[in-house]
Amino acid sequence: MPVRLNPLRCVSVLAVALLGLGASGARAEEDVTPSTSGLPGRAEVAEVVVDSPGKTKHGTISSYAQVGVGDMVDDEELLKVERRLLSTGLFQEVHVRTEPRQDGRVRLLLEVKDKASWVVAPTVALSSANTGGGLLYAENNLAGRAKKFAAAAQVSTGESGLFMGYLDPLVFGLPQLKFSLEGQLRSDRVDEYLPGASQDDPEIVRRTRLNSASIASELGFILFERVRAAAKYRLSSIDAQSPDAEKPVTTQAFSTGPSLRDTSLRFMVGLDSRQTLHAVTEGLNLEGSYEVSVPGVWSEFRYRKFGVLYRQGLRFFTEQNLILRGELAVGKDLPFHQELVMGGNTLRGFQYRQFRGDTRLTFTAEYHFPLFSIKSLAFRGVGFSDTGVIAFRDLPNNGTLTDANGRVIRGYLPESKSGLDNATVAQGVGAGLRLYLSNVVLPLLGVDVAYGVNSGQLRVYLVAGVTPS
Repeated sequence: MPVRLNPLRCVSVLAVALLGLGASGARAEEDVTPSTSGLPGRAEVAEVVVDSPGKTKHGTISSYAQVGVGDMVDDEELLKVERRLLSTGLFQEVHVRTEPRQDGRVRLLLEVKDKASWVVAPTVALSSANTGGGLLYAENNLAGRAKKFAAAAQVSTGESGLFMGYLDPLVFGLPQLKFSLEGQLRSDRVDEYLPGASQDDPEIVRRTRLNSASIASELGFILFERVRAAAKYRLSSIDAQSPDAEKPVTTQAFSTGPSLRDTSLRFMVGLDSRQTLHAVTEGLNLEGSYEVSVPGVWSEFRYRKFGVLYRQGLRFFTEQNLILRGELAVGKDLPFHQELVMGGNTLRGFQYRQFRGDTRLTFTAEYHFPLFSIKSLAFRGVGFSDTGVIAFRDLPNNGTLTDANGRVIRGYLPESKSGLDNATVAQGVGAGLRLYLSNVVLPLLGVDVAYGVNSGQLRVYLVAGVTPS
């Protein structure tokens, strides 16, 4: 059985950098308990004292604590404060306690120890579909104010590009407001495969080069620490090259010629109670999203996407973690570059983006558990199962989707079939290894070995080379 290496792609690493920088590093066999002073009941806070020898500003720490002078606290509230601070991913250690005052009120003490806030991570691509690499820089705590910045460059045979992103999780010092800005230049070789999940060595029948430039901004807000909503505006330019003449299909998947402007507006609302404490995620996330691209938002396309997302983390035996993720995505009139895909890191055991469609249902279960630790370095194992269903609901009779000006924005393969009866169902199972340092913000190394149940093939997915500051 051949073993194939697929990398964690640059965009995936950057998603971790901007959206997952807040995840805490592992600290094996340690539970999260507050360092309270044994409050007999509720007491009023007279003052808040921050003890932080690191770079994080005291105002930032107080903002995340969300407790101020005049608030009432008890042991339960102190535990919530400690969990809020730990879940930011900024600190190795957090201790929250109170000291009594003569007037009957208490002094709230917040003692924290910073993590190394920046990392440098090479991105590695080692597969028949993509060979190359690049470099990622990520800063988790700009100026000690929890602002996050990431920049990366990658050159490879399949995907090359530049990326920059900025995330402010405390707009105006308020943890209820978040703002992000990101941009990228990208050259992407898109391979289309023969339909079917049971192929030992999936055949590439068409290869198209897509060049793009994009910028996007998102503003989100949080109510009651659980209700989340966001609006995202994205502006991009898409330019397609002629298909590879050496592949069986040479008809265009996307018209060549002047680049097209793709602009969209996305809305999201949901509930999110997740917290990541020492590499263990707990809590529930449910959200719905709607994305629209029409001339009214300054786009040359007309398409829509609907999505429902479920994520949950369950803690077992102190340091073991079951992580569940399910997603339903439905698109209408999707152009080639916005089509839903499945395979690779989203469905381990199969080729990257092996399956395509406008309707997708996926479910992933991962069980993480500690193996052993050496000082601040923790080794954790993971077992996983990825399952996905993808299909085209209703393809045009002539096999092409055109815009208002008659340009082809999606030319389907002759073998493509529509309808849920022709959906592709695929599953991959496997195991992996994660290495964490408790004093940095990203894993050092991750390796997954996945078995494609449909094809009987084994594939390896690699994340390598994070260097602490």
